[in-house]
Amino acid sequence: MTLLLDGQKVRGKSLKVTANLRIESKDLSGQTSNTDSSHTGFKPKALTVSLLIPYRDRANLTDLMRLAEGTGAGGALKIYRLVNDTAEAFGVRQVQFSDNISAREDDSLSAWRVQFTLTEKLSNPERVETRRPASQVQQQIGAGSEVADASAERAPGGPELSGFEGLLKRVDDYLAPPL
Repeated sequence: MTLLLDGQKVRGKSLKVTANLRIESKDLSGQTSNTDSSHTGFKPKALTVSLLIPYRDRANLTDLMRLAEGTGAGGALKIYRLVNDTAEAFGVRQVQFSDNISAREDDSLSAWRVQFTLTEKLSNPERVETRRPASQVQQQIGAGSEVADASAERAPGGPELSGFEGLLKRVDDYLAPPL
């Protein structure tokens, strides 16, 4: 199996790519044993890559680290075009490095066991969401009549007063008229 990022082959032995799609949902059961849930969307697909790089091929690990640390305009992580059979089956075309990249020494072989995660960018659900028109907010109006304007109970420029506070203000104004 091969893995190409912007046409550059990720070199190593025993390359394995694991694809993952997280489907978010929210539990609607409350305190009951009901199994209802609401679908809240698809999260970006993630590809977990693991491979073995022999010590003698140190340059391959250096090249991989250079790819992982690549940045684009404005210092943002670089987005790579991806070529891989598993990624193609999942519909992943563009990725960027995410989470972490680790290289640990193997216990029995003279090699590093390398593992990293690639997260999908500009996914199909993301494109559909950006094309979808923004939903209009509807103003809710309650049934019944309007409540009387409380501006008579309010001091100009002051905070709104409750009924009892308004009564106290009138008594206070009667006892000590404002100047």
